[in-house]
Amino acid sequence: LELSSEVAAAARLLVAHRVQRLSPSSGPPPSAEVAMLGRLSDPMPRYAATVALLTVGATVAGFYMGLRAADRRTTLRWETYRRRSREEVCECGTVLPKNATPEERERHRFSNRHRRNMQQLEHASEVVVCEEVGEYRAAAVQLVKPTDWVLEVGSHVGGTTKVLAGLTSKLIGVDQQPDLVAQARTKMPNVRFEILDAFDAHKVLALSRELAPEKFAKVFIDISGSRDIATVVRLMDQFENTLRPDVMVVKSQALKRLLMRSQLWIHHESQLGSES
Repeated sequence: LELSSEVAAAARLLVAHRVQRLSPSSGPPPSAEVAMLGRLSDPMPRYAATVALLTVGATVAGFYMGLRAADRRTTLRWETYRRRSREEVCECGTVLPKNATPEERERHRFSNRHRRNMQQLEHASEVVVCEEVGEYRAAAVQLVKPTDWVLEVGSHVGGTTKVLAGLTSKLIGVDQQPDLVAQARTKMPNVRFEILDAFDAHKVLALSRELAPEKFAKVFIDISGSRDIATVVRLMDQFENTLRPDVMVVKSQALKRLLMRSQLWIHHESQLGSES
């Protein structure tokens, strides 16, 4: 702080000195100011002052670039709003022109596309994707209710199971490793654990039928966060078509990265630009 104040003072003195050279009638600078300039003329203070000035310059440049990036994001959001104001998205996900006539809208509602989309959405599970265990367990705290039946796939030795058990008593943990299941049962004897391969659809369905007329409302999937995305999606698709849970919470680094770099074509920057 002391160095920064000296640098600022020196900058003012240098300007004043320049003005004095142009206007000699202004008189010599005070002795204290001359002393400060003398201090900054030494090699070490000069070097420190240069470093401080460069640091300030870099900070200002970074701040300016941040403002530019924020302005760009704001512009894209505004363009999206302008585009959406000229379009409507049907409940089935189809984009309709804003100026579509009532006859065109009605024709779309009775189209095969609308009917097929609505059938798929009607039974679709909400999917929540997490990257690491902290997110995974935080999702459990926010999403699981005491009345929910929960299936935990990849229960391991019961780390996340302990969190889930504090939220609902209707819980079943499954893992295909017998030694891990044995450890989990020892730690939490009041929770049901099963040795089960999650890809064995017949055994998973048999487990689900035991709950009838209820069902697994929430399914938590952790088959290793680094597992390849094809395997993760295949398991999600299986549960979607068999268990039909309300929510699937999936811990997958690859899936999260895919979603973060994905967007709808109608929201793509090139589409926004074409509207201008």
